[in-house]
Amino acid sequence: MSINKILDQFPATIQATKELTQKQKDVLIASIQLFAKQGYANTSTHQIAVAAHQSEGTMFKHFKSKANILRAALEPVIQQIIPDVAAELKKDTLSKPFTNLHDFLVIFVKNRMDFAEANQDAIKVFFSELLYNEDLRQEFIEVAREQFIGSFEGTVHQLQKHQLIIDWPFNMIFRYIASIVAGYILDRYVLFPNRDWDDDYEAKYLVAELEKVLQPENN
Repeated sequence: MSINKILDQFPATIQATKELTQKQKDVLIASIQLFAKQGYANTSTHQIAVAAHQSEGTMFKHFKSKANILRAALEPVIQQIIPDVAAELKKDTLSKPFTNLHDFLVIFVKNRMDFAEANQDAIKVFFSELLYNEDLRQEFIEVAREQFIGSFEGTVHQLQKHQLIIDWPFNMIFRYIASIVAGYILDRYVLFPNRDWDDDYEAKYLVAELEKVLQPENN
């Protein structure tokens, strides 16, 4: 299984963006590298300008604030990298045939945990902005719906067809699974990263929690 690393793809994605000048590209690449290394709050605009080999004055002609730099960096992530992430999930998980709910949940949870582990720096950098910026969040949801939710819905309907998962509307099943997995990722990599985590134990607990609720009613 190959795991897409968002920050590894970021420089090439930015360099390929024709709407940006080279100075803008340099700022975005340098800023994300610094945000990932030392945190958004601990990174100054002076540090970004130095890393991008330009003055703060030049940088501020293109980006009025550090927050604007982060928002500009999120745009290509949403539009170009997220579709690659969705394709990886579909290939490694959603396109597989499943004969029981447990196997589906084990593979899905493991896939998302592995992805989060590989992309913890990107999660720390981007999560808060997606959480609090309504426009970017809606854009992210639209891209995710187009690239990912359709495939996920097909998998759920196949499980329902064979009476392997509860007969709820898809949006309720998706919301429940997403809230449980996203809650773990938020705790693990944003809120409490320094706890003594046992990821194998957490995976078993997540699967058990999901399976308890999503088992078909006749089981």
